[in-house]
Amino acid sequence: MLTPKQRVAILRSLREAGGAAGSAEISRQIQALGVELSPRAIRLHLQDLETAGLVQPARRGRSGGRTITPKGLREINDALVMDRVGLTATRMDSLACRMAFDPKVPAGLLVLNMTTIREADFQDAVAEMVPVFEAGLGMGEYVGLFRSGESVGTFQVPSGRIGIGTICSVTVNGVLLNERIPTTSRFAGVLEMHDGQPARFTDLITYDGTSLDPLEIFIKSGLTRVREAVRTARGRIGASFREIPTCALGEAEKILLRMKAGGVGGLLLMGKPNQPLLGFPVPDGRTGLIVAGGLNPCAAFQEAGIAAENTAMAQLFEFRCLRHYRELAIEAGVSTRM
Repeated sequence: MLTPKQRVAILRSLREAGGAAGSAEISRQIQALGVELSPRAIRLHLQDLETAGLVQPARRGRSGGRTITPKGLREINDALVMDRVGLTATRMDSLACRMAFDPKVPAGLLVLNMTTIREADFQDAVAEMVPVFEAGLGMGEYVGLFRSGESVGTFQVPSGRIGIGTICSVTVNGVLLNERIPTTSRFAGVLEMHDGQPARFTDLITYDGTSLDPLEIFIKSGLTRVREAVRTARGRIGASFREIPTCALGEAEKILLRMKAGGVGGLLLMGKPNQPLLGFPVPDGRTGLIVAGGLNPCAAFQEAGIAAENTAMAQLFEFRCLRHYRELAIEAGVSTRM
């Protein structure tokens, strides 16, 4: 009999696979969630999950692995909260490890958030997003655009809606990790901006103490004021607090500059070695970073009254398939400053 944690872990591994996965691959993936099950045991459990309608055979049959069903996706969302606490931090680490993005090219897989809106709201939404990108308050300058019915891995855009993919700040973790610089994600918060500069965090949620993405919560709760931050240089945006080893600071600065030059930068503030950053203490041997929330452009149009559904850390996606926000503006008939 599967425990709730094992059940959720198997379903999550299928969701994150972006397609079919076999028992051996699932066994490797769930080890990152602290779940040890042999491929043979997983094969037996997959039969039970298939009977329950949570997974289904791939088109090639069972030998081609299983995929998660819509019912299985709902099962993950409805899982007991106590069994999911901390999975946000675990998912961040898992996605960072699986990334293969090279900012020097730039090319490769990075982490994408997904937001869906009504097709009729597309132009108004883009009109709100563009100033956020121009102000440098999002993660980079590139977005994905997905039409009704289109699939992005396991994410499918519902009928009558448009999907907007924004680069997730976890991409910073993945890029640094690929250069052998480990990053500790401490919390996400609502960052107050004064004269266009980070001033203080007004609200925060630690990643290892939540089963939901903090920025999704802040946006849905109406705590952000991204539009004000863009128009008046005083407002509240989503941001996250990270730490890196001080011994890697010089190399990390070079990498973050390359990311910015490649259109995927999101660094708002870098602290001094071993010193507090915006009042938050940093352990000896560490340096703090504050990174913009990837969902900030989408928060702006939600503040303007456009209904949307956000899914943070939704999928790994190929950077070359994204488009610059100015291209998105042209498609929507929205003007930009350049």
